[in-house]
Amino acid sequence: LTDGDTDALIHLRENVKMNRVKERIDDITCHQLLWGSETSEKFLEKNSRGQKFDILLASDIIYVKSIIAPLWETVQTLLTKKNGIFVMAFAKRRVPVSIEFVLQSAEEAGFTHELVSEHHEGIWVY
Repeated sequence: LTDGDTDALIHLRENVKMNRVKERIDDITCHQLLWGSETSEKFLEKNSRGQKFDILLASDIIYVKSIIAPLWETVQTLLTKKNGIFVMAFAKRRVPVSIEFVLQSAEEAGFTHELVSEHHEGIWVY
């Protein structure tokens, strides 16, 4: 599990610690991940011995437009090129970023997208 925010990471680690099964105590780890290609490369080397991921899951990550380009750089760096899947849940809220902008930016970064689920509360999963 990752987060870029130091305070959120503290809470994330506490939550994992409180909810993990004792027999599998080391199965879930939490690391700080700052978005961008350079920081993502360092993250890979430090935390997965350079091994890319087949699946990346993300939820509640879009708040401002300025993070969109670093997000796609991170996904390109961490995701396996062949058959890699990035699943992102996007909730409509009062932020200056639309899902249309996010998806257009994804296409410009070389990604394709597919709507998997849409809920009447304004939550989309791609």
